[in-house]
Amino acid sequence: MKVVAIVPYNGLKEIIQTVKPKVKDINIEIKIGDLEKGVKLAKEAEMNGANILISRGGTAKLIKKNVKIPVIEIEVSAYDLLRVFTLIKGSSEKKAIVGFKNVVESAMTISNLIEMEISSYTIEHESDVTPKLKELQRNGYQIIVGDTITVNRAETLGLNGLLLTSGKESVQKALEEAVKFEKILVPEQYNHLLPKALLDQQDRALIVLDNEENIVYKNKSAYNLGDVISHQQLKKWVDELSKKKNIERLLEKNGQIQVLQGYLISFNNAKLNCFEITIETKQEKLQISGLKILDASSSNPLQTFNWFTAHNNIMKDVISKAKTFTIKDENVIIYGEIGTGKERLASLMHIGSRRSDYPMMIIDCENISSDNWKRIFQRPNVGYGIIYNNLNGTVYLKKVDKLSIEQQKVLLEFIESDTPKPRIISSSTINIEQQIVEGNFSHELNLILGTLKLRIPPLRERKEDFETLVKLFINKFNFEYGKEVAGIRPEALQELQKKPWLRNIDELMQFIKEVILVSNGPFINLMDIERISEEHELIMPTINSIPIDKPLKDIELAIIKKVFKEENHNYTQTAKRLGINRTTLWRKLKD
Repeated sequence: MKVVAIVPYNGLKEIIQTVKPKVKDINIEIKIGDLEKGVKLAKEAEMNGANILISRGGTAKLIKKNVKIPVIEIEVSAYDLLRVFTLIKGSSEKKAIVGFKNVVESAMTISNLIEMEISSYTIEHESDVTPKLKELQRNGYQIIVGDTITVNRAETLGLNGLLLTSGKESVQKALEEAVKFEKILVPEQYNHLLPKALLDQQDRALIVLDNEENIVYKNKSAYNLGDVISHQQLKKWVDELSKKKNIERLLEKNGQIQVLQGYLISFNNAKLNCFEITIETKQEKLQISGLKILDASSSNPLQTFNWFTAHNNIMKDVISKAKTFTIKDENVIIYGEIGTGKERLASLMHIGSRRSDYPMMIIDCENISSDNWKRIFQRPNVGYGIIYNNLNGTVYLKKVDKLSIEQQKVLLEFIESDTPKPRIISSSTINIEQQIVEGNFSHELNLILGTLKLRIPPLRERKEDFETLVKLFINKFNFEYGKEVAGIRPEALQELQKKPWLRNIDELMQFIKEVILVSNGPFINLMDIERISEEHELIMPTINSIPIDKPLKDIELAIIKKVFKEENHNYTQTAKRLGINRTTLWRKLKD
């Protein structure tokens, strides 16, 4: 018997591999894919001779609709629910669980037993999720518990999503059920494939949809684009094609920026309403370091992790302003130290804006060369001019203060041209006004980019948010690594609050990740925190001589100089130890 498990997140794969030796007579292959990607993997497994599929949640329900072989669902057990509820029981935020009937009923039983207040909402179809979440958001709910579909949509809306992860008990039960099923019935193999040899020879990606926008056929090239084009994205395109007859979109795949084009073909006498979407890449493929494209519709649960729920008054004010600025559609500049979440805030503002149906182009101004900068802003009649394919979207200029004077001139020329403009959100770790005084930044450009301003406070000013952040990160890494940590002890949390966290949220999240990986109990304790802290002290320079009462720029330079000296002025070793490239190290020391 051939069993294929299609799991929506890596942590579940880790658990299956751990449990597999305990179940006799099972040959299982594990693949990772959520929702539409999971369906694609399921169809491939069926064609390749799989007898039984195993999956969970919304992915399992979608797979059942698209294959003819049995699908066994990994359940969410009472212990799985209890673990997540333990994480959030003490939080003051309004909480809700949103999911299918079986999960919601079990959840309410557990919440009543532990006397935790949480609202519950049952959904019948995937299409019910987003409207329900929007309603909850309007009513002040901040934490949403649910399956991958629910959490994915919650994150997209800017809510905190906690995923119900399946533990070892649920996985073992599913594997044992697969073995029992095989002894009763090994289904016939189905092989009703469309004649497609000729179509598979084409470089164009061909996708056929029925009149309900369900995909009924893809050729080989279209399957290869499966990670780039989501079903949700495709539905939007089909709707747009019915009105415009042709479309053009900018996407990113394997580091290459591609322009994808589509057009509609209608066959009046056909049994199906056929749509053919051909995806063609312009001949010039650009490999641009420091540039990426973010499509909000393709975000994964917990990947774009939202920690913008706050108890801290300064952070509450930032969130309130950001929500107001989101709908203004004016340029915004975000100030904040390294690791405070400027890019995440920019992406949330894009997702909440009227431009959310279009991509968000992220440009790392510190790591993009002058030549590539010119290629991005070059007029189409002169060269590629990639920005002209995203005039309806958002451009995020990360570390805008790192732009050279020449790059600033190119940007200013584009902004002052007579073409439609994307919305520009910029970020900086330093005060641009000081850069202007020193002659390093254009006053005119600053006025245009900084129409509206936000400042994200450093972690040391957000002590009230520590517990919420830590618990959200615990859920994140339970999800990624198949761990079953249910919370953190008070004394361990107090120890975390004492640390300086020079890289703010990024550093805290990395620290919790390491703690989760070494923790063996259901709760993170003080010993776990001290163990990781000691390891950090062994590999990182001591900060006794670091001026922590100085501005961040001075602290950073002092650390760089200290490590540079300890590495005997070796640029390569210093850069490796600090986690930056040699060019950045050279520039920082030169400055």
